[in-house]
Amino acid sequence: MTDKKFYDAPLDQTDKQAFADRAEIRELLEYERYARDNNLYAQESACYSDDAQMHVSWYDGPAKGYFEKVAQANGGGAKHKIFYTAVWVNGNKAISEMPVMMLSPRVKLGGQAVDLHSYARIFMRLEKKNGTWKILDGDCIYERDELIPVVPGQPIQIDTKELASYRESYQGLCYVLKRTNLPSSQDLPGEDQPETVEKVYSDASKWFFA
Repeated sequence: MTDKKFYDAPLDQTDKQAFADRAEIRELLEYERYARDNNLYAQESACYSDDAQMHVSWYDGPAKGYFEKVAQANGGGAKHKIFYTAVWVNGNKAISEMPVMMLSPRVKLGGQAVDLHSYARIFMRLEKKNGTWKILDGDCIYERDELIPVVPGQPIQIDTKELASYRESYQGLCYVLKRTNLPSSQDLPGEDQPETVEKVYSDASKWFFA
């Protein structure tokens, strides 16, 4: 057991190997998002280890199954805008956190065209195997989202009672997922329930320093 947190590790730019590892990991993660947004499923899956796991709003399980479902949906139409990529390295283990804005496919609510913007942090564990970094595990930490009318000023017809029944960190996402016949979970890591984020960080820290 350890109380140390991965994010408390100081940035050490004198360690040139760690510096090079962080650069390689950033390139891998940004390429993975590029492949995801452009429906390049073989290239995206190559960024992951064979036993990688994925935990997102509509899927929880082996990464292989995630790629299959995304391919069946022709990518789903979502796009990701990356803000930065923070990386921590400890030997052959690494943790990354990438804040993103996820732009979901345009939908219609009550006949009104609407854009869904979801703000989250993509949190991943990675491991270097045979000299190559691969993603082992991917989580999404949800912050907040917003439903925006495509035509400014136009009202959106929303069932506010249903909307309020969902988690604040990703309630708009749950509302849209229900209308596209995709499942959603109410126990994902989110800033409206800090303990859920702390569990992700704590579990990752134990693995990172083990």
